[in-house]
Amino acid sequence: MPHLFSLLGFLLVGQAPAESGPTPLEPAHRANTVYVEALRSGLASEGQADPLPPPMLKDDMDAAAQRAVLLRVAGSERAVDDLLRDSVTAPYVLKVRDQKQKDATIRLVDLWFVVRADLNALDPAEVAGQSSGKPVEAGNMRFESRLLKDEEMKAKGKSARHGRELSRWYVELKGLLLDRIELEAIDEAVATRSAESLVIAARADPTLGPGSNRWRNVGKDAGDGSYRPYEGGISYAKISRLKEPEGALLVEFHAAFSEPQAWFRGAPILRSKFSLIAQDQIRSLRRELLKGRTKGAASGSDAR
Repeated sequence: MPHLFSLLGFLLVGQAPAESGPTPLEPAHRANTVYVEALRSGLASEGQADPLPPPMLKDDMDAAAQRAVLLRVAGSERAVDDLLRDSVTAPYVLKVRDQKQKDATIRLVDLWFVVRADLNALDPAEVAGQSSGKPVEAGNMRFESRLLKDEEMKAKGKSARHGRELSRWYVELKGLLLDRIELEAIDEAVATRSAESLVIAARADPTLGPGSNRWRNVGKDAGDGSYRPYEGGISYAKISRLKEPEGALLVEFHAAFSEPQAWFRGAPILRSKFSLIAQDQIRSLRRELLKGRTKGAASGSDAR
């Protein structure tokens, strides 16, 4: 589940209900090419496109419409109130689906949770650099990301972009899954911002040539230790400002990634870890945001 690690890392420093017909994009997010790709084709596999579900929260919704969306997500008014609790341990909603392919299983993940933060203060590209090289571990899995420098990407024919309304950066991901699978990928990440939301989309860049996205067996199953190509994944997180309660943000995360049959012979071993990973990463995120709020409040008090 590398994309959950990476996208929540950027924020630190059944099937979702989908509407029929094409999904209109807010003008501010039309420049996010990875987000557009996620909604139009998703993770294309074996010649078949499978778009990720569109976000349920739209920028122009009033408080009542937002509450209706949260009710669809959580299932009851009481569950909505619980989802909105200002607590590190507030619940989340996680749904996982599978699509069987000839030589792989496509794991599709839908996740919703609420945090307290200032939307305008979130700068995922900047924090991605701050968290570069810091390993993240959960569920007997370890991931480490490294923000690639502009000169490294120029050598590959790519270029980063740094701006408030549109940012593009590249991250080298290395993972160890259950002490059995070693994974390497280069993700392209793009962030766009509107007055009411922030979208961060990422994909394993398929245009960088052989060796950029790959995996191999390690440990007792290492065999000859040779690498095999990895199809990768695609994901997006939309962080939207809620009208009520004040200061609350809804994080809506959707992802699809390929799990080769050779990893676990189709057994749901990795899938069984998703809830643990989500809980660990969401609580870590909330703790970091709480520290920032506490420092901000203390600074304001000192200023007075």
